[in-house]
Amino acid sequence: MRIAHKAGVALTSLVMAGGLVTATSGSAYAAADEVCGYPSVDVFNGAGQYAGSAMWSANPGCGVLGDSLGAYDATADGYGIVAHLSAPDGSIAERVVSTAGHNSPYTVWKSGNLPENHQYVMWACLTKGGVTSHCTKTKIVYS
Repeated sequence: MRIAHKAGVALTSLVMAGGLVTATSGSAYAAADEVCGYPSVDVFNGAGQYAGSAMWSANPGCGVLGDSLGAYDATADGYGIVAHLSAPDGSIAERVVSTAGHNSPYTVWKSGNLPENHQYVMWACLTKGGVTSHCTKTKIVYS
């Protein structure tokens, strides 16, 4: 199952086009995974089922621009995925991207130049009706 959903995310990433924002159609925890070489964190709902992922692309590849934050919603469960990228101390939100309001499966990326070799933290949460829940642990990524 995990391989199948990762392959789906990778395939979705391959068809992404460049731009500022590009898109295609319980408890949570972070998994130390990569999608197409990108660091990612997986979001699980309260029943422990995979709901989606946040992904970071520091450099262009697999059809995604560099310095891009992605959110992937895998299930039609009424929840969206909100991906966050912030300074290590959480003081500056560099990127926020959400799948809310779109039918799943759905992937969205937000890009823009960031200073090279800087450390950031990435995490993801479920959202429904404007209420955030089931957030992952943070994962350190680099520009």
